[in-house]
Amino acid sequence: MANTIRIDTGVKRILVNGDESRVIEFNPQDTLFAERFYNLLKEFETKAEEFSARADELITEEVDEFGIPVNTGALLALTSEVCQYLRGQIDHVFGAGTSQAAFGDANTLNMFEQFFEGITPFIQREREQKVKKYQARK
Repeated sequence: MANTIRIDTGVKRILVNGDESRVIEFNPQDTLFAERFYNLLKEFETKAEEFSARADELITEEVDEFGIPVNTGALLALTSEVCQYLRGQIDHVFGAGTSQAAFGDANTLNMFEQFFEGITPFIQREREQKVKKYQARK
């Protein structure tokens, strides 16, 4: 029998809404993951300003014959663009298929806020522990 070792790579598995078939896996201890995650947060601040400015340009009180704002189609298209952007970024950071596992086929801006509010504490806690470990060695 061969000798073996066990290596804990630090991968975290989080169930979405307690559903065993909807799992998000990531390694908050991995410096490349942490770098991608924090870059996403920074980049999104800039993108959020861009999206917000575009949305402001679309705001109108003009309505059609049904009382629906005439810019509804443009606002929906912008919302869809934001959702697709965020899905792509989440898949880039967490791995392909993460967005589908987290959100299914839904596309609402609120779900992304919930995702980041839910996932960030896991990452911060792990990163803080990792930093403390190396600071204690000094």
